[in-house]
Order: sequence, then structure tokens, then C-alpha cells
Amino acid sequence: MGATNSKSFRGVEVSTLSHIAILLLISILAIIHLKPIIQPLVVATLLFFLIRPPAQWLEEKYGHPLAAYGILTTGVVMVFFFAGNLLYQSLQAFSGEAAVLEEKMTEKIQWFSDLEIYGYSIDTSALTGLVTVERINTITSEFVGTLAGFTGSAITVFIFLIFIIVEAETLPRRLQAAYPDEMDRFSSIVQNAGAGINTYVITKATVAFGQAIIVAIILSYMGIPGWFMWASITFLLDFVPYVGAPLSFIPPTIISFILFEPITALLILGALFGNQVAWGQFIEPQLAGQRLDMSPIVLLILVAFWGWAWGIMGMILGVPLAVIMKLALESDPRTRPIAMLLSLNPNASDES
Repeated sequence: MGATNSKSFRGVEVSTLSHIAILLLISILAIIHLKPIIQPLVVATLLFFLIRPPAQWLEEKYGHPLAAYGILTTGVVMVFFFAGNLLYQSLQAFSGEAAVLEEKMTEKIQWFSDLEIYGYSIDTSALTGLVTVERINTITSEFVGTLAGFTGSAITVFIFLIFIIVEAETLPRRLQAAYPDEMDRFSSIVQNAGAGINTYVITKATVAFGQAIIVAIILSYMGIPGWFMWASITFLLDFVPYVGAPLSFIPPTIISFILFEPITALLILGALFGNQVAWGQFIEPQLAGQRLDMSPIVLLILVAFWGWAWGIMGMILGVPLAVIMKLALESDPRTRPIAMLLSLNPNASDES
């Protein structure tokens, strides 16, 4: 009697589900407790996927892979250094305007206190002390500390990236020797993941950069202190699906209400909101060609998980990691039903 009696749930074998559950538990524990190692490794891997196509083009042109990767890596480091320097200067400028913001906030509180609507006054006690020199300096110091921590992490990422570039030349041959039967599946995952990540990151970076430029122009023209900092935050938060972009223009809007009359502040809010809608709803779909084939609620849960595990960096990395996870599940017939459950528009033909 050689027949097997394998039980299944929704098309997936129970043994497969148990293996996935164990692997998931181990992965979560590793993600949490090995964050200082795994997070920069993940960032370096995604950066490698991102720079690989232009590096291959440079390799074909100049004939040396390490030289191609060296040129691109140097360019990335210079961009980060230049942006970090501008961000630090913007933080200093914002901190220098702390006294002005505190004075304007006091005036606004007094204006609200004197305001009566149908004989009722507004209780402004909760607003007292909300914007002070000490609070602004504390926020600035914490931001500088975060920036310094990011610089340290960037060095670790850079070291991992160098080793990944070196290993990329020999790793396929070693995988072929170790897992000859699985090599086609590995290659498919890597190629599809690389293409998906490149499409997503390039599209998102273009849209985020466009939004940030417009935000910088608006805030700089209106004299909002720390305008480059708010534009940088706009760029970063645009990588967080659904909630990132709306959250990014809340701080400059609050500052606008402190510094200007309500009508002017509302106009600034309208300009920032219109900028986000124009890029997010009209320009991005044209650039992307198609949206990510993943359920919005699943994507939101995954981004929330990565945000819980790794903070803002996890939320930014959430979508590329979700793409890789879905491609890995699709590559194996045993886990393909799970990938279809995660998909926004599952294709029944993939089951064949």
C-alpha cells in the first residue's frame, strides 16, 4: 500500500502549512532579535537589485563588472552625503526659528482665546506650551541623533553591499552545484524580484522626488522654516503605502497655521494636498503602467508589521519585501494558493 493520504486545507497541504508556520515563527524572531544584522543586509540586497541593471549596462560598455559597480556605489554614497549635509543645515535653520515659532504660537493661542462662536469661547489650555523653544530643540536633537544613527547604519549597508557585489559573480555557480534541480526556480525568483523591485523603486522614487521638489518650492517660497527637512520627509514617507504621503504634509501645515493667517495656511494645505493627489493618482499610474498585484489590506498589514519590527525603515522596505515574498510563494506549486489569496487579481491560469 504505497498510497499517501495527505490532508489539505484550501488546496495547500497541511504539512506545507506547518512548515510555513515554523519558518514564519523563526523568521519573526530573527527579524526582531537580529535587527542590527538583518536590516542592513536587506537594504544592501535591495540596493544591489536596484543598481544591477545600470551596472550591467556599464559592464557591457567598459568591460569590468567591479568598475561598473564601483562607479554606481560611489555615486550613491555621494548623493547620500550631499543630501545628509543639506538636511543637517535645514535642521539647524529650523532650530534657529524656535523663538519665532513660540512667539507666533502664543499670539495664535491668544487669538483663539478671544474668539467667540455663538457666545461660546474656545478652551486653549491644551495648546499652551505645545510649541516652545525647548520642545523644538528637543525634537531637533532627536532628529540629529536619528540622522547620526542612519549614517552608522549606512556604513554597515555599504559594507554588506560590497560583499554582495563580490559574491554575486560566483553565487549562481555554487547554487547550481548545490541545488541543480531548484536552480531554475531560484533564477526565476531572482529575475522577477529584480524586475519588480526596480519597477516599483524607480517609479516610486520618481513620484516621491517630484512631490518633494514641489513641496520644497512651495515651503521655501512661503518662508516655512526647515523646508528642505519637510521636503525630505515627504520623499521618504511617500514610500509608505496609503498613509505616508498624507502624513508628510501635516507638520508643515501646522507650522503654516502658526505663522500665517488661516486663509493663507489653508491655501498652503490645499497646494500640498493637490500636489500629493496629482502625483499619486494621475502621474504614478501612468509611470507604473500597472499597480502591485497585491490585496491592499494584505499590503497594509505587512507594512504595519515591518513598521512594528523595524520602525520607519521597515515601513519603507515593506512593499519590496512583500513583492519578494509573493514571488517566492508563486514559484512553488505547494504554496501558490497562498500567493493567490494575497493577490488582488489572482490568475487561475497560474495553477497549471
